[in-house]
Amino acid sequence: MDRKNNMSTKSLSQSARTALLARIAYALTICARGTYEVGTENVLEPQILRSYNELLHRVTGAVVHHILGTDGPSLESILEIIREFGARHNRVEEVDRALNRARQQTD
Repeated sequence: MDRKNNMSTKSLSQSARTALLARIAYALTICARGTYEVGTENVLEPQILRSYNELLHRVTGAVVHHILGTDGPSLESILEIIREFGARHNRVEEVDRALNRARQQTD
């Protein structure tokens, strides 16, 4: 059981772990949209948007490693990186909702 998010990951198959990572990446893109000004092309929080981009780079990189079966970051390490992002950018609840939504879609 993941200690901070009640997300059980150890029992997931490799394909389920890969699917979860992909769903997390998708959920984070939705979170990143919160940095935009609604109905415009404007970005209200460019530094946060860039941070989301860097986070998504790490998550999607892990997806690629899982698909190819090559060494890369574990699901658990990616979850920790995501939580650290949430804490650092005052987005803990937003990130937790995204993780929970991704996990529910995997069950």
